Amino acid sequence: MSSRQRKKFFSEEIIIKILNGLPFKSLARCSSVSKNWRKYVAEIYRSRLQWPKPYLFGFFCVEKRLQSRFFFSSKESPLLIGNSLDESVDFIGERVYIVASSNGFLLCNKLRSRQRVYYVYNPATRQRFDFPRTQISMKDPYVGFIVKETDESVSFTIVRYEVTSPVSRIKFRFQYSLTIESYSSETKEWTANSLIEDVPFPLYPSRDEISSSSVGVLDGVFFWLDNYGQWMTIYDSVNEDFRALELPERRTVIYPGYCCLGLSGGKICLASTGWTTITCWQLNNFPSRDAVWVRKYAVNVASVVEKCEQDFGLGGGSSLDRELRNMIFHPVLSHMLYLQIRSMVISYDLETNTAEFVYDFGEAWRKTIHYKLFSYEWPQWPRLQ
Repeated sequence: MSSRQRKKFFSEEIIIKILNGLPFKSLARCSSVSKNWRKYVAEIYRSRLQWPKPYLFGFFCVEKRLQSRFFFSSKESPLLIGNSLDESVDFIGERVYIVASSNGFLLCNKLRSRQRVYYVYNPATRQRFDFPRTQISMKDPYVGFIVKETDESVSFTIVRYEVTSPVSRIKFRFQYSLTIESYSSETKEWTANSLIEDVPFPLYPSRDEISSSSVGVLDGVFFWLDNYGQWMTIYDSVNEDFRALELPERRTVIYPGYCCLGLSGGKICLASTGWTTITCWQLNNFPSRDAVWVRKYAVNVASVVEKCEQDFGLGGGSSLDRELRNMIFHPVLSHMLYLQIRSMVISYDLETNTAEFVYDFGEAWRKTIHYKLFSYEWPQWPRLQ
């Protein structure tokens, strides 16, 4: 090692040691010195607060008219990354449709009416990766998106499919014609094929007015919540196989946001509301066909929320089912839920049964009914190639 390299190495070590002795308020000011100092401060915060990886910093909110915004998930988040993320989301002012998010990357589409032009955007580095135009025109496809990272590169996979029509129904089984199209950043091309699937359930994943993206991908298996809140639609991209798994709690009437299916800590988790109670389940042994739902929590959320300093409008006998608009799991901590109740967002710890105010949209709650939240995680991966 040269004398110049040794000087640089020890200087960095000394800087980190000095910064580590400062209080949080002083650290926040130091993060604006340079990009390297912001990185040092981020690592100090992570170490002190024992934050798991990936770090959850906030949410992108997609509104019904494609006007989007970003907000942090905690008071510490703005201190940790300074203003760089705020400035980098200026592109959201365009008529951009966020289709899905994965590991801190956003899958976007500027032409939602056609759904044939996609690109990936990294808000942390302000980089964009454009995909080639899709081969097939789908009216409103269901989309799955996964980002994988290594020490040297980042790879993307998109799966989009459309249920063409039911072919036939034999007793209690259904036959469907499906068109599937996939893209891999490794091959840099779209591949398409058609399938005739024989399944014991109607193939209708959940479709709201904001998003038809999959809620997660695990070991190459994409999964969606079905349109009736009774099944989880599963697509095995390796074996090109569709199937379904019955949910532990099924209903015939669905209110907006009543059910949340997500990936947290490497496990598939489900949260559903019942008047004032939220029940959470975890799916063990997935993606095996022997996967089993296990109940983890059942808490009276409304009673806690009503005691918060902020008024969430749940008094007077209101039902949580009808007031809740969005539920999202923390990507690592399965006991942490983020709830949009009317026009406000709170974080809820299911283990300690405590709630904390996070964000106020500042609008009449009727305007926030169709909002869709995508969690954003601070990416530590390499830059896009």
